[in-house]
Amino acid sequence: MPEKKRVSPWLRGTLYVVALLFLPMFVIQVVRPDALNPKEHRPTLQSVKFRFLLNTGIFFERLRRNESAISKFQEAEQFAEQLTDTKYEALQEARVQLAESYVSAGRTSDADQVYARIVRSSTDAGDAFRKKSQFDAAVPKYQDAEKFAQKLTTTKFASLLSAERSLAGCLLALKRNAELEQVYARIVNTLKDEGDPDDVELGNAYQALAMARSDLSDWAGAEKALLQANDIYDQIILHFSGIYDPSSRALLARQQKDFDAWYLAICYFNEKKMDLALTTAESAFQVLGGREGPRNVPIGVYTVGLGAATALNNQNQIQVWQQRVDDLTPTRTTPAR
Repeated sequence: MPEKKRVSPWLRGTLYVVALLFLPMFVIQVVRPDALNPKEHRPTLQSVKFRFLLNTGIFFERLRRNESAISKFQEAEQFAEQLTDTKYEALQEARVQLAESYVSAGRTSDADQVYARIVRSSTDAGDAFRKKSQFDAAVPKYQDAEKFAQKLTTTKFASLLSAERSLAGCLLALKRNAELEQVYARIVNTLKDEGDPDDVELGNAYQALAMARSDLSDWAGAEKALLQANDIYDQIILHFSGIYDPSSRALLARQQKDFDAWYLAICYFNEKKMDLALTTAESAFQVLGGREGPRNVPIGVYTVGLGAATALNNQNQIQVWQQRVDDLTPTRTTPAR
């Protein structure tokens, strides 16, 4: 029987020193984190057990013992379900570790299922806050959903788009316009990268991006987004006109393009492009007025038309637009005596 190889006394001593130095700190972090950071709450017995399972899994992961790590992370996930105050955070942490271990072990299908659970729990938490109009609390949950939806495979597009739209809805309610503009830009990219290029929703996403930019007084950026929306609508109209179109994509694209016209006039006006503002306002008036009647034309069209004509000192157009504005005012009649 071969003689057992002896451990070097120097190595053994080094391990003892490391243990003496770091074991107390490890115990404090697990059992009494509040001793190191007053902002931390003193953990319960349940949270201590959860942290022990998680740290054990991390320890096995560092030793490249993937299956042992996966087992501990699975236990941690199951145990996190029993927590109360920190349930969401604990579940997220356990599932992220579990998913990453699956990836390391080459079990991509299992990892995808775990990421799907992360996205679902994040979305559910965001929805719960949103229903109570607690938009500030909902925002980070939807941000989690968006972040982890990008790691999905089979359900990536639907999950990512849903998370981004929900996040945009909260930011819109909170009037956090700078962040909203960035989310709308990501929605555009999601639809371009993953969606149908002939979907009206892509044009609508550019429209929403234009609105967000206008709220930031970025009129040049808003103009660019509207022109990109028009390109999408033109492509759809060209593709579906004269062929079977059960979803009425061509009709919807035409309607959205008509909407674009009056808002594009506002952009031109704010950019001081008065000639373009005047001609675009006239085009919007003719299209929208001919379809729905002058009283259903957005008031912004009248404001831009008259304002641009005045800025250009175009007396003929001033008279035309002033008459149109006057026609909106109900005629006052003298009561019969």
